[in-house]
Amino acid sequence: MKDKNNNHIVNVQDLLEIESVRSKRKHPYDINNHEEGKLLNDYFSKSKGEFIPLLDMPLSYMVRAFNKTLQELYNLKENREEGKKFKVTLNTDETYSKIVEAQDLEKAREKAYNQFFQKGGDQMKLEDQNIDIIDIQEVK
Repeated sequence: MKDKNNNHIVNVQDLLEIESVRSKRKHPYDINNHEEGKLLNDYFSKSKGEFIPLLDMPLSYMVRAFNKTLQELYNLKENREEGKKFKVTLNTDETYSKIVEAQDLEKAREKAYNQFFQKGGDQMKLEDQNIDIIDIQEVK
């Protein structure tokens, strides 16, 4: 990789080689050569619109990419609420119960209706029947 003045930019592969000489040890096999065996994932650069091999990235770019990836993971974890389990009891000509995992009562109700109507709730397809949810209890 070259900068705008056509000078070579030191990338992660260069730094690994420098560290290997300094420590008088080879770096680990799984980061030894990213083209043999493809052990490392490529990073998708949104600004460049392409995948970049990790070892070809300048260190500063790699640190920014790693930080951005961590932030995205933390945001995903914060936005994902731990699902609670609810026992949903339906009333038709017979009574059915099913444990569903949802974030709240309304989502449990919606999920139960979808599972029983669309997937047939344990192999039984229910069509155009008058079904009412008669009880929802959180399962501890």
